[in-house]
Amino acid sequence: MNSKIGQGSQRAPSCLESRRRPPYNPPMSFLPGEPLILYDSRGRSHYIPALVPNKTTNINGLRISHDLLIREGKEGSTLPMDKGEGLAIFRPTLRETLTHLKRRTQVIYPKDQGMILMWGDMRPGLRVLESGIGSGAMTISLLRMTAPGGHVTSVEKREEHATLAIRNLESLIPEYLPSHRLVIGDIGQDNLPDMLGSEPFDRILLDLPEPWAALHRLPEVLRPGGILLSWVPTPLQVHTLSLALKDSGMFHLIQTVETIVRDWEFGPTSVRPAHRIIGHTGYLTIARKGDPGLPYIPWEAPF
Repeated sequence: MNSKIGQGSQRAPSCLESRRRPPYNPPMSFLPGEPLILYDSRGRSHYIPALVPNKTTNINGLRISHDLLIREGKEGSTLPMDKGEGLAIFRPTLRETLTHLKRRTQVIYPKDQGMILMWGDMRPGLRVLESGIGSGAMTISLLRMTAPGGHVTSVEKREEHATLAIRNLESLIPEYLPSHRLVIGDIGQDNLPDMLGSEPFDRILLDLPEPWAALHRLPEVLRPGGILLSWVPTPLQVHTLSLALKDSGMFHLIQTVETIVRDWEFGPTSVRPAHRIIGHTGYLTIARKGDPGLPYIPWEAPF
């Protein structure tokens, strides 16, 4: 008999017992600098980018103390109010954060980002090049998806956009900044390979009005088998880009998709689609790079 087993020993719970008794996770407090989102009983959201001691936020005419939120706020609980109803407190998801992101340009919606991340097969360790950083919304998702070990390089020719994007990254994901590089310039310029370095990228994402103008140098910085993605809002842009990709002789399996998401509302006696939907926002075109001289391979739906 094992001498370490005695009357005072406790038997470790079996796997089945562990599943029957999930660990209790107490409500988590908030720290200074953290973002949070408050919801009222009608589902209206109120986003606070960062909790700052001695600061207040005006919500529906009421001054909400950040000190109170830090001291007494618990995720998933209700903040009692002196006047009116209480507010439910949560840590914002990435989707909620991007919805409230400060921006100069239209961001790529979360529904479309999900398509980009899946169709682009984004995963940890990949090197990603994006052009058109905008306000940094897509950059945030790329950095989160490719960590750990990945790296994202953003090319942006408008410094005012780059400044706002970097400010958003510093505020929302400072821990990922070492995995990000910003290059001020035009991705369509002839010295692109010299500007970006010798190591090729695994993925390239273009959010540009004329993505075909950059195709003449992109094959030099995308590895064989790598994926090129382009986000444009109109069918004419898709048509021009698709022909340019095929004529380049370097890209195959060219496919274009559109994402439309419709919410549903459930009442005591009714079920119906929501009156407001985020319908058409843009088209995502995907292509794979092949060796020069490889006959074009068309994309065909697998089902």
